[in-house]
Amino acid sequence: MAKVTGVRRRAHIDLSVIRSAVASSLPDCTADLRADAYGHGLIPVARALTDAGVGGFLVSRFEDAAAIADEGLPVDVSVASDPDLDLEGATLVGPELFGLDPERPSAPAMRVAGEIIAVKRVPADRGVSYGYTYRTSRPSTLVLVALGYADGILRVASNKAPVKVGSTVGRITGRIAMDQFVVDIGDDEARVGEPVVLFGDPELGEPTALDWADAIGIAAPVITSRLGRRIERTYSE
Repeated sequence: MAKVTGVRRRAHIDLSVIRSAVASSLPDCTADLRADAYGHGLIPVARALTDAGVGGFLVSRFEDAAAIADEGLPVDVSVASDPDLDLEGATLVGPELFGLDPERPSAPAMRVAGEIIAVKRVPADRGVSYGYTYRTSRPSTLVLVALGYADGILRVASNKAPVKVGSTVGRITGRIAMDQFVVDIGDDEARVGEPVVLFGDPELGEPTALDWADAIGIAAPVITSRLGRRIERTYSE
């Protein structure tokens, strides 16, 4: 993996969560790994699921199938763009592997966090970000977070999506910019360099991708699939 310098934008994926989620569907299932495994990383997820006993994958492109073959994994790979594709009779598992299916809730596999790059105390009625679509209702502390729509953070999340700053769960305030967004944390404190969690583990009091889906009206798999390559993916077993 390329060395990452400067501001950290991180998506941590717990592969053990994905393996646990697939256990009830083994052995006769095909794992839907389209869109880079819904943004979780095609090859690391494919390795984990192969180790778990999954014998078939569905991917978006023929290039993805070739990448899996290059890894030497012993699995059948179907390509969604193949005009001869036939999945009749297959048990297809996808968003539920990653905690992204509201109908089949399971633990989320991904935790996404950005870094605070500025903290500022402002008076009441201070306009925030482009167009001043948000104004502070009282003197407040604003934090600037190094994630934006260039990282795949959907702009429709502006003024809607929940985030966690320290022990405070607030929401993105003002319009999301290309490289950053702002959060109003009121009278709470924050420091430059601290992480801000967009979505992660609800048991830790963090918002989830499903919470984002409810807030912005876009399905959770779409939200995670849009996450860009500037966000460093890390993995644990």
